[in-house]
Amino acid sequence: MLVKRAAEIKLLEEQYASLGNNLVILYGRNGMGKTTLITEFLQGKTKSVYYEGMECEDRLQLLLLNDRLGGIEWSGPEKEKRILVLDEFHFIIKSGEEILKVLQLLDDPDRPVMIVLCSSSIRWVENEMLERLEGYASHITAYMKLKDFTFVDFVNRFPNSSVETCIYINSILGGIPQYLNEWREERTVRENITHILLNKNSGLINAPQQFLKLELREPAVYNTILYYLAQGNRKLNDLHARTGFSRAKISVYLKNLIQLDIVEKLVPLGEEGRENAKKGLYRIKDNFLSFWFCFVFPNISDLMLGQADLVYDQKIAPFLDDYLREYFADVCSEFLKLMNLQKRLSTNFLWWDRWYGKNGTLDILAKGENKKTLVGKCIWSDEAASYQDYLNMLALAEEAKVSPDYCYLFSKKGFSEELRQMTEGKQEINLIGLADL
Repeated sequence: MLVKRAAEIKLLEEQYASLGNNLVILYGRNGMGKTTLITEFLQGKTKSVYYEGMECEDRLQLLLLNDRLGGIEWSGPEKEKRILVLDEFHFIIKSGEEILKVLQLLDDPDRPVMIVLCSSSIRWVENEMLERLEGYASHITAYMKLKDFTFVDFVNRFPNSSVETCIYINSILGGIPQYLNEWREERTVRENITHILLNKNSGLINAPQQFLKLELREPAVYNTILYYLAQGNRKLNDLHARTGFSRAKISVYLKNLIQLDIVEKLVPLGEEGRENAKKGLYRIKDNFLSFWFCFVFPNISDLMLGQADLVYDQKIAPFLDDYLREYFADVCSEFLKLMNLQKRLSTNFLWWDRWYGKNGTLDILAKGENKKTLVGKCIWSDEAASYQDYLNMLALAEEAKVSPDYCYLFSKKGFSEELRQMTEGKQEINLIGLADL
């Protein structure tokens, strides 16, 4: 079952239906579903041309493009808007000024045209594209950056899988459609991990390296930083000690990774509890890269020898639940934000965060427009959440110097009878199990 990007299709259709000419930028990393989206959009539109740029010599690129353009009549008055899609445009534009002449179609109001420039290079689009487009950048009428699927999308994508299994899929593969297509619901989690990521012949075992090489120079440096981040070294000083790189160098490389949505910097917002917070932490926010650098990268030698079962049993299975805890918290946070968007919480919360303290983590910390505060703790364990877990959450809130008006406790395996009895009738305390998600 494929999850359609309804909002993105709607925007493309609106651009197509609008008066005048359009220049649309559509981008996102490999596997995000750009071509699938374009294919769906072009259905039934006979006046359209699609061309995917290749890494090749300039004259060959022009020859291939011109041959493709010959398949449609571009001259003369036309009522039906014509569509030109140039995919992997970062390759095409390298062919020089001749390519830019194609964009002159935008200058003729009597021949309506919609040009869609697609690229899988996020860094190129956000840093170099406008300069390379020269004056044609002023014709841009829409930007569309394809992002990962949400957890709601996961549940729709895998209708025969439990919420628990969907959390496993989310934390391992992230929200990239092409990667999700590799997951088979009839297989166990173990079988899927082994087949998709530990098989030396799998198409995804080298996907992170291909992605990083496309976007970044010096992959050896980025691999080193990401490996140590995945192993739990989240402070700048820790990365300095582990890698041997200067703090200034690490900061520059982290900034590049943040721009690509691979890494995020975690800083406590507001003044409350700052002295008890861990400052300047970094984490890999891309679930697939996090899993790969945590479990695949350090074991690649064994995997190349065909020892996938050994790697899973000894290097992954004993640590998988610990790895999933933080990503379970991401799912729970998304759940509350969706509830907030639908106005199903007691107040409207404007500010969301995660607080890392010296004695633990408040997985969810939110503040409302009326100064109400929400805290949440997410328990990913094979045991039911206990009353002590609730007390630990309150202790962390005190350490963070916040007085919670609402408490949310999420649990993989439900809640102990003691916890249910102690919190019964207290509307400010909410116990959320997997079925509720």
